[in-house]
Amino acid sequence: MSSSSIIDFISSSSIVHDETSNQSIEIPDPPTLTVTHISTNNNNNNNNNKNNANVPANSSDNTSDSDENDDEDRIPMNITFDWIDEQMRAGVDLRPILSRLLPGLPNDVSQSTLFELLMDLFLPVQQRQPLEQYKTLDDAVDLIRKCKNILVLTGAGISVSCGIPDFRSRNGIYARLREEFPELPNPQSMFDIEYFSQDPRPFFRFAKEIWPGQYQPSLAHYFIAELERREQLLRNYTQNIDSLEHLCPIKRLIQCHGSFSTATCRHCFNRVTSDEIKKEILQQIIPHCHKCSKTINKAILKPDIVFFGEPLPEDFHKTISIDKDKCDLLIVMGSSLKVKPVSLVSELLPAHIPQILINRERLPHKSFDIELLGNCDLIINEICLRLAKFEPSFGQIKQLNHKNHIFMNEILYNNLRTSMQKQKRKKPKYSTNITTDTSLPKERLSSLRPRLFKPPIITSSSSSSTSSRKRPYSALKNSPLFNQDLSYISYPPRRYLFTGAEIYFSSSDDDGSDDDLPRKHTE
Repeated sequence: MSSSSIIDFISSSSIVHDETSNQSIEIPDPPTLTVTHISTNNNNNNNNNKNNANVPANSSDNTSDSDENDDEDRIPMNITFDWIDEQMRAGVDLRPILSRLLPGLPNDVSQSTLFELLMDLFLPVQQRQPLEQYKTLDDAVDLIRKCKNILVLTGAGISVSCGIPDFRSRNGIYARLREEFPELPNPQSMFDIEYFSQDPRPFFRFAKEIWPGQYQPSLAHYFIAELERREQLLRNYTQNIDSLEHLCPIKRLIQCHGSFSTATCRHCFNRVTSDEIKKEILQQIIPHCHKCSKTINKAILKPDIVFFGEPLPEDFHKTISIDKDKCDLLIVMGSSLKVKPVSLVSELLPAHIPQILINRERLPHKSFDIELLGNCDLIINEICLRLAKFEPSFGQIKQLNHKNHIFMNEILYNNLRTSMQKQKRKKPKYSTNITTDTSLPKERLSSLRPRLFKPPIITSSSSSSTSSRKRPYSALKNSPLFNQDLSYISYPPRRYLFTGAEIYFSSSDDDGSDDDLPRKHTE
């Protein structure tokens, strides 16, 4: 799903929250495991026999029973998300294992949270080092032009321009659901399979808004389809459930979190097409399986999208295990890469494979070679115009804005900052001795007062007690050098800022650094 993950990985000891119980759980540093699967090694058995040679028979039987119980709670030394997903498919209860590792684990923690905890503990993310040979926008264009096995990982950001409501904005889906269903423990709970079993209404309210057939693909979708037509697309792994990829169409597609194309009865597992339940969804009637008795409350036709607590589609693991060795370029578009295991794809690739981010905000927990920040369609439009110089087919993509085939103007951030500082110094000083004539109307008197612009002070929870003054990216439109429709900002060594970038600039005179561009907190 394109929603925020229940638990975000934190390398050090941290606090996470169970979405269904509203309880906090402390995650310690990953422990060193000394347990494995039940061993069938004869040498181990022989050693055990030697050690137990002088143990009484009754004691041996008790030890054997104890070992059998311990074996049930044992996990492999080298955990992969394939193994974790396999346990989820088999319905394995991980509570006994995690209770030993996390004493005091609440009893009402959902299964989805237990699996997230296991991944956070034993699938630590090792951040890759950016490649020095790829830094610029021209490098990104050149990579897209030359690479033959491009893996594109997409999220909700590529569908925002289609009119599909987003999740986390002030007026997004989560905000509206919170008002309509105040009993929701958390807006993300509508994607929790256990909560759905208790109250499916919030999910079906959401389903109506995003139901296929109401929206058309974006330029970003058609760009991916063009890569496929040119036989450059290895695979498009999408976290979206809007099915817009089918309208382009994109065939080399993995819908990591399922789709609304089909629905399955939760009681008898009868599967139907989306057309069979469309009328009920749009009329806000919870669809009931026609093969089951109406007295069976569980017989709800749930669209086949992946909820928290459910395994990913089988084709995800099968294809990524092959694609990770074939991929020669990764492009992440419109995703915060928070939901595991899809978020781990960038770590599965070999370190020498270049990675490009096209997104509104930075992803501090990831490391990309080139960051193109802003509205996805605007960035893709610029890339396509530049690609069309070498490959004309990119200039014929549907929804492309040709703008007379003129490239956007690149402005160095340091030059822009210097210009704004000079402009600030040239502002006329207002006299404090303003003559007030009581004969003038009050409206005229108020107009004589100087109006000074004060940029908002934005504080970050991670910052020190001394808050620094920041200005948002949108404030740069006041500069005579910058036209947000015709320009983008180059922030060396590997970052480019387009309209829609959700970042803040430091207004201090210090040298630019990553600290000057903190990620905008939107959650």
